[in-house]
Amino acid sequence: MNETQQTQHTGTGGTPPRAGGRPSADEIVAWVLGFLAEILDVPPQDIDPATPLDELGVDSATTLVMCAGLGDEFALPVRPRDVFDHFTADALARHLTAPQPAGV
Repeated sequence: MNETQQTQHTGTGGTPPRAGGRPSADEIVAWVLGFLAEILDVPPQDIDPATPLDELGVDSATTLVMCAGLGDEFALPVRPRDVFDHFTADALARHLTAPQPAGV
């Protein structure tokens, strides 16, 4: 893993605190692209964040790993349904950073 990928794909301990405690859509997109780049063995910038994840080889097993990784990295509950309903890196990031109703 090169330095850029490592920066984008660090564990919770490697992520600086975020203002307001919520990640930005750009941070989530960068993490997803770093995750996929590692699997595909390509640079993250070679992956279009608007490409459907299934076209990038994401299957149900990869979805589970991605949900766990996103949850660990950003302390967000990420369910497989979130990925299946928002099936590009861009759409998933927008969904995960959307304002939450009170009490959620």
